[in-house]
Amino acid sequence: MESQVLKAVISYDGSKFYGMQKQPGKKTIQGEIEHALTKLNIISEVKHAGRTDRGVHALNQVISFNSPCFWEIEKLQNSLNKILHPYIHIKKLSKAPQNFNPRFDAKKRSYRYLISPIFSPHTADYVTYYPKNINYPLLKEALRILKGQHNFEYFAKTGSSVNSYVREIYHTDIFEYKNLTVIKIVGNGFLRGQIRIIVDFLLKINEDVLNLNDLKAQLNGKLISKHLAPPNGLYLERIWY
Repeated sequence: MESQVLKAVISYDGSKFYGMQKQPGKKTIQGEIEHALTKLNIISEVKHAGRTDRGVHALNQVISFNSPCFWEIEKLQNSLNKILHPYIHIKKLSKAPQNFNPRFDAKKRSYRYLISPIFSPHTADYVTYYPKNINYPLLKEALRILKGQHNFEYFAKTGSSVNSYVREIYHTDIFEYKNLTVIKIVGNGFLRGQIRIIVDFLLKINEDVLNLNDLKAQLNGKLISKHLAPPNGLYLERIWY
């Protein structure tokens, strides 16, 4: 049966899953989408642009899968959304080239990290509680140091298996939005845990536990601090092709 490659832009509530990538015996986003496809008699592996950790959210994750050509795209999107509701949502579904790969074809990606000085059980899964004052000029300077091409080996989870730890960061920002602090980082790609380790480092700089020279030293190959900020404040924001 002739098949078509479809590209989907999806959003999801990461607090309800053990991450993006399929794991035996665990509820994952990839696993739930593949299960939804089987309910429609579509057997296909779901490929994804980025493997988000347990508790990490996505606003515009990109996936691809194969479907029989007889499926009308809008009808398929609606059918999948009924099954996936309410924690995974297909925002856009479209045809893609046969060789489309959401991970390797991506040109750049952006993440945002949300921090709140106010704790609420209603938002605890979606923002990171941090009651200290934020020194915005200091952290803007720290983020500026991260821009450009660097070896981020000591900003990656231990055990990451990659050919190169070199990544390029194009844009950084930190700003206040309503009562939230928003950290935004755009790059050509990110290592496992990279954003969360960077955020933890930034917050230690904010508290004078670490300083800007420590950040420069770690970028230059001296391990200073390698801890993960909580996953709940992290969002995969956008992917460019």
